[in-house]
Amino acid sequence: MAQLKTPLAALLCLVLTVASLSRILHVQQIRSPEPAASQASFPRPLKLLENPTNSCVPQDSVYFLKVPKCASTTSFQIFVTYGIKHSLTFAIPPKPGLVPISPRILPPEYHGSPDGRYNMAVCHTQFNREGARQVVKESAKYVAIIREPASRFESVWYYANYERKFHTNLTNFIKATTYSKKQKIFLNTIASYFGVKDPKDRITEREMNVKARELQQSFDLVMITERFDESLVFLKHLMCWDTEDLAYVRAKVRQQEHRTILTEAEKDKLRRINRQDVFLYKFFRRIFEEKVKAFGKERMEREVKEIGEASARFIEDCGAELNGSFRTVKTWRVNNDSSICRMIRLNGVDIEKQLRNRQRIWVSSNLTYDLSTWKFT
Repeated sequence: MAQLKTPLAALLCLVLTVASLSRILHVQQIRSPEPAASQASFPRPLKLLENPTNSCVPQDSVYFLKVPKCASTTSFQIFVTYGIKHSLTFAIPPKPGLVPISPRILPPEYHGSPDGRYNMAVCHTQFNREGARQVVKESAKYVAIIREPASRFESVWYYANYERKFHTNLTNFIKATTYSKKQKIFLNTIASYFGVKDPKDRITEREMNVKARELQQSFDLVMITERFDESLVFLKHLMCWDTEDLAYVRAKVRQQEHRTILTEAEKDKLRRINRQDVFLYKFFRRIFEEKVKAFGKERMEREVKEIGEASARFIEDCGAELNGSFRTVKTWRVNNDSSICRMIRLNGVDIEKQLRNRQRIWVSSNLTYDLSTWKFT
């Protein structure tokens, strides 16, 4: 009888142990649920837009496609500010324009990087993927900004003085039934800067779609002018920068007398003659809106507000007032003599001139010059 009790006791102990383990596993499953579907299915292009408490490494290299009249100078100043604060190097063409980015366009007197690569290429250049890869660091992020094409064309008409170029006013230009070869050069500018414009404008939508998808693979972020602050939120997460790094002042704010209110018919005509730009704008706008939705409305509103507050502090610290003028736009005057406050007084061309001089000093010193000591004047 005693021999029978021993196996029974062992069996009872084993049953109790298994039951206890089952309860523990059940509790752990309750406390550690699977990630929500919305978290697991985050779109790939959003890179680094996970929970802001997650650790990430600040990025110090970027290629920025600076398309004219798309809030690109405001964006340019954000990149330059970060680069100056962190003693970074710039790839600067001899003059801004529609020239494909490559090492060949960088004058040696102010480009002396040992490996031929630089932290930032943020001036006006035409995008060329292979050329860009030879100019910026391998870790570089690729960013562009675009604007609704009819609005962009109306803006650039006055800033670039197209009336003098074409010997006609904007209203008559829009009414025209044909356009000269010279005039067509200034159409579809967004497509031109992306390096995908068909000069004869015979490209089909299917062909445009192929090119747009190739560009999507090349660029980490395409910002939208009409959604500028939201674009900066995505830029902040892409680059892993602090909110203060995205503080800005609006550059090239137009004076009221250099604006035209277009009718819907006039806007439609401008869109038709800039149809390649329209395709790219709609393509990337759609992607952008998907990103905003995935990011979350409340979170986006909170982070947009934070950038707005940082920008207000920046303006206050500089004692900045928008009461000067240059050509068709307003300019900033500042009371603070700091380097970055001085920069916002300057137009884009003068900023580039000073950056070239900065790098001339660096190159002439055999790269020993301490870039952190340089200041805007």
